[in-house]
Amino acid sequence: LRRRPLKLVRHAFGATFYHKGKLPEIPAAVHQLRVQKREGGEGVRVWVDDLAGLLGLVEMDAVEVHPWNATVDDIEHADRVVLDLDPGEGIEWAEVIETALALRDIMEAAGLESWPKVTGGKGIHLMGPLETKMTHDSARQLAKSLAQCLVEARPGRYLLSAAPAARRGRIFLDYLRNGRGNTAVGAFSPRARPGFPIAHPVTWSQVERGIRPDGFTIDHPFRAAARRAA
Repeated sequence: LRRRPLKLVRHAFGATFYHKGKLPEIPAAVHQLRVQKREGGEGVRVWVDDLAGLLGLVEMDAVEVHPWNATVDDIEHADRVVLDLDPGEGIEWAEVIETALALRDIMEAAGLESWPKVTGGKGIHLMGPLETKMTHDSARQLAKSLAQCLVEARPGRYLLSAAPAARRGRIFLDYLRNGRGNTAVGAFSPRARPGFPIAHPVTWSQVERGIRPDGFTIDHPFRAAARRAA
C-alpha cells in the first residue's frame, strides 16, 4: 500500500460506499495527490506511507483499501500487473485453484514471477511485479494476453467479459484491474462483508492445499480459520 494512490471503501453514518476523492478534513498522516481524471478535470486521491497513515485511514472510517498499480512517484507507469480469478455460479473452488496454478505457469513462461492473494471474497488475485515499469495501457494488454492463453485453451470454462449472463459455470479472468486508476483490494485489507474476511497474501503451497478465499478474518488475521467460502 505504501505510496500508492488509494480508493477507499468507507463505512460512515450507517452506509458503506466507495470514496476516491477529496475529504473535507483528514488526519495529517494521510496525504493527498492531485491527479488528472481520465474523463477530464482534476481529482484527488489519498495515499499513506507509514503506520500513522494507516491509523489515519481508520479515523476516516475506511474499511477497505484498494491501491493503484503505480506509486505516487510515477502514477503514469504501472509497476505490477494483477489478474483476478472470479468464479461464476456453479464453479467449484477446486476449479479456481486449478486455474490459479495454470495461470502461474503461464506467467512464469512469460518471465513474470507471481504471488497469490486470496481476496476475502470468492476468488484469488495473482500479482505480478514488473521488473521494468510500463504504461498502464501496456500493463493491461499484457494481463489480457496472459488471460487469453487460458481462454483459447478452454473457452467453455473461461471468459474475459464481465457480462453476468455469460458467467454461470465459468471463471471470469478479470484483467481490467489493470489500467490507469484501476485498483484491486490491497493485501491485508479487511472486506466490508459479514465476519470481516481479509484479503491475504498466501504461498503457492497454501493454494495447492486448497486454502479458502475467505479463510482469514479479523478474528483470525494470520492463520486461516476452517470455514466455507461465501
